Amino acid sequence: MNQIVTKGIVLRRLNYGEADRIVTYITPDLGKISLMVKGVRKPKSKLAGSIELFGESQITLILGKGDIGNLVSARLIRNYGEIAKDLDRTNFTYKVIQLINRHLEFSSGSEFYDLVKESYDNINDLRIDLRITQIWFGLNFLDIMGHLPQLEVKVSTGQIDGYDFSLEKMEFIEHDNGEYTRNDIKYLRLALSQKPKILSNIQSSDTSLQHLSVLLPLIMGCGGFEY
Repeated sequence: MNQIVTKGIVLRRLNYGEADRIVTYITPDLGKISLMVKGVRKPKSKLAGSIELFGESQITLILGKGDIGNLVSARLIRNYGEIAKDLDRTNFTYKVIQLINRHLEFSSGSEFYDLVKESYDNINDLRIDLRITQIWFGLNFLDIMGHLPQLEVKVSTGQIDGYDFSLEKMEFIEHDNGEYTRNDIKYLRLALSQKPKILSNIQSSDTSLQHLSVLLPLIMGCGGFEY
């Protein structure tokens, strides 16, 4: 049997039998896969520390004939330890991996690996406002899934700088007392091309970040991607 070496981020762990676990990974070249990890729940298992959540590992595996392969070895590359120190960041990280796991078929979704890894990098960085990463993740997830809303707006010749968002039409609509501004919409477009670390250097009001971080889950929910 040919062994495959790749990187993996744990999406889900399920106890199996008396001492085993089935671990679901997202990988950069195989997409979403599930692997049997034998004996990992035994006290002296060498694999236990390498299949924890909120980490990136190098894994060696053998693909099976069915949906579940076997994990041969694993070595932790990076532990995102700061995530677990903050409840909001922990909860959001769980939402990210649950969303990815729920909407991906097995042996697909390799394009999501970089999205998850970049999300971890920025959630783990306590200097970056969590709302920025939430906005960035939501938009880029929708973009990959082909459900990105319309982020271009018609600019009138008047003095109106307010917009509401139509969940029915998936676009911003000009409105005198709208909740969003042109700068808010411009920020969303930037979030598709710039990473959170860059976005954190762009001046944006607390109110704006709050409004946009609430809007993205609503948009995702309308697309069937509740998280």
